[in-house]
Amino acid sequence: MIAILVEYIKVRIHLVQLIGLTLLMSILVLSTKNTLVTWVHSMLFLIASFIVFRIFDDAFSVKTDRVEHPERTYLIPQKFKLFKIITTIIIGVYLLSIWLLFPTAFLIIFLLVVSSLILYLLFAKKVVVLKLIPLVKYPILLNCVSLISFNEIELGILLSSFLLMAGFDSFDAVKRNSNRIWQPLLLLFCCSLLLYKPWLNYIDILFSLLPLILIYIIRNESFVRYFSIVYFPITFFILTHL
Repeated sequence: MIAILVEYIKVRIHLVQLIGLTLLMSILVLSTKNTLVTWVHSMLFLIASFIVFRIFDDAFSVKTDRVEHPERTYLIPQKFKLFKIITTIIIGVYLLSIWLLFPTAFLIIFLLVVSSLILYLLFAKKVVVLKLIPLVKYPILLNCVSLISFNEIELGILLSSFLLMAGFDSFDAVKRNSNRIWQPLLLLFCCSLLLYKPWLNYIDILFSLLPLILIYIIRNESFVRYFSIVYFPITFFILTHL
């Protein structure tokens, strides 16, 4: 069982990327007014949650992953049985830890786990829905961070995290067919509207349009998705807190 967990971690858990994602998501919610302890506390919650929900999501996307990612050997039927047991144990330990360390977020996290489980069971054969379910966690986890840090956060900021990650994931379609660049452009444009609110200051529309033009120009570059996920949270933080 330990060997399968180690095998999974090597394939699916990339700490540098997860730390980067944690920092980018954190700056959507936290501010320079928060203490270092609050930042560390909130980021530990986020990175632990991202890891656990990646394991959880992977356990329920096995049918599509076996086709799209044959290199993931933990999906071999004999190994996957043990992987499901590992997933169950990790979810149990995670929920207990949230209850002990982040009690204000426990009910929300518990409902997120249960609702995600129900959605996976109901839409097991709907590929489009299966790709959307993992994205639901982002606004919910950020809402938990706002509770942990005692920061008030607008609904639009929470929704922007969903659109940002949906835009990031939609670059997979662009990789197969560059003509589908409109998908991430549309999602990221909607994300930018929620972040920058250009109707309050018209000049802020430039922060939405200029990067989208650049993304279109470099759409065939492998790093384009990473540019998008870095640019929007950082510019939002600069515009609102610095």
